[in-house]
Amino acid sequence: MTIHKVIARTLTLAASTIVALPFVSCQNEVPTVGSNLAGGEVQIALDSLIWNGEQQYIYRGEDSTLITCPKIQFATEYEKAVDSRSTTNLLGRLSVPEYGDLRCSFVSQLMSVTNLNIPDTIGINQIDSMKLVLSVPRGQLTGDSLAPQQLRAYQLTKSLPSDINNTFDPTGYYNPDEPIGSKSYTLSALGMSDSIYSKLSYINIDIPMAKEMAVETVKAYRDNQLKHIFEWPQSFEQYFHGIYVEPSFGRGCVANISDVNFLIYYSYKTTETSTDDDGNTTAEVVTKAAATGVFETSPIVLNSNNISYTPSTYLQGLAAQNEPIITAPGGYRVRLTFPAKELIDIYRTSQSKLAVVSGLSFTIPAEEIANDYGLTPPPYLLLIKTSKIDEFFSKNSLPDNKESFYATYSATNKRYTFSSMRQYILDLIENGITEDDLDFTIIPVNLTLESNSSSNNSYYNYYYGYNTSSSSTTYTVTKCTPYIAAPAMCRLRLDKASTVFTYSTQQMK
Repeated sequence: MTIHKVIARTLTLAASTIVALPFVSCQNEVPTVGSNLAGGEVQIALDSLIWNGEQQYIYRGEDSTLITCPKIQFATEYEKAVDSRSTTNLLGRLSVPEYGDLRCSFVSQLMSVTNLNIPDTIGINQIDSMKLVLSVPRGQLTGDSLAPQQLRAYQLTKSLPSDINNTFDPTGYYNPDEPIGSKSYTLSALGMSDSIYSKLSYINIDIPMAKEMAVETVKAYRDNQLKHIFEWPQSFEQYFHGIYVEPSFGRGCVANISDVNFLIYYSYKTTETSTDDDGNTTAEVVTKAAATGVFETSPIVLNSNNISYTPSTYLQGLAAQNEPIITAPGGYRVRLTFPAKELIDIYRTSQSKLAVVSGLSFTIPAEEIANDYGLTPPPYLLLIKTSKIDEFFSKNSLPDNKESFYATYSATNKRYTFSSMRQYILDLIENGITEDDLDFTIIPVNLTLESNSSSNNSYYNYYYGYNTSSSSTTYTVTKCTPYIAAPAMCRLRLDKASTVFTYSTQQMK
């Protein structure tokens, strides 16, 4: 594709941005707001930077002038350690020829219920068993659901470190000779009818625990001198440090565990009555079973994934050639120098006495890397100043559109667009530019979004003769963490990346 065709495509995208600007009016009329303060001709300047792999071209507004600038500098980097704290856990092993080898286990503290939901009338001899239940949301797995798997669970013997990450080695934090449970399983729906499976939101992996563990737990809850340990996460952590769960057999499937629960099962007797057709009533004593949850994972306690990822020979070859590769969880990410200086230089040479910045966006096409396991590009990317990465995740920060920005992957257009960069460029225009302001890293992340819908009052359209109304939905990011929900990968097409810098200029009379 020629550079002129790329320009035309970019301008088509950018034109929609201009139409939405509040200062654009019909017949090129100048808005009346502020017209008594400054008269003159208002023009929209659209500077589109398009990189063809060799150099940066800038399309200047209406004069169709191409100006050559230095190309964007970038480097593909491998980062072994990532912040792996999460409310979900990856478990299993996976080997994908194009992606590489992935092994996932997890450690987690637990939250206890304050009061045991078992009636005091239930004796210790009626406590039947205990289970650790791992819940996998339907469809939240990568690989072969029929692949046989096996796991082991251990009770931690000491507190987890606070500076934990995905490279954490649990050796010394548990006794490998004393698992509290093990389980062989598959994540398929074999044995279930289609009607039953279609109603399932989760597939549960039930891991039997020793009956003694259930009995000891009930006794502790009923011991007045021990009751206080269940009232706060800090005190409970000293009593029960947490669990370590690892895959012990199988390769071919990685599952996303959304919930971890310890359940205690008990039995009780009750009297049931029935009446026959003659009106005779019969009473019968029956034994029933019940279960109650006692411990579970929670966002307010420490939960971390242990992730070991070795990229494939194919990806290592691309990275060696400095191809812009993104992988998750962990692995490759891209560091680049954002062309803010070139943008501002052109903005300042507009020969205008008044220029108002309207918007700045950065679009990067993405290329899926073919594979047979359904691995796709990560759903979100974070563009963040390299110097702010550690602080950003350690403080659970959110994208602020000044030093960090997020983009959603469009499966339709196969691209990421960082569209809210206006304040970033405004700050640089006002305060000047340092090297730190241009040094960015692109990292795959997982976002929690909250939607807010609003609607305008309907009104009668006299021209068309019907009532019309409008509504809009905005999204607020409430959480941003490194992407560890599932394996993912893509190649960023920085050779087709573009920025769109839009502003109005006014020549004063």
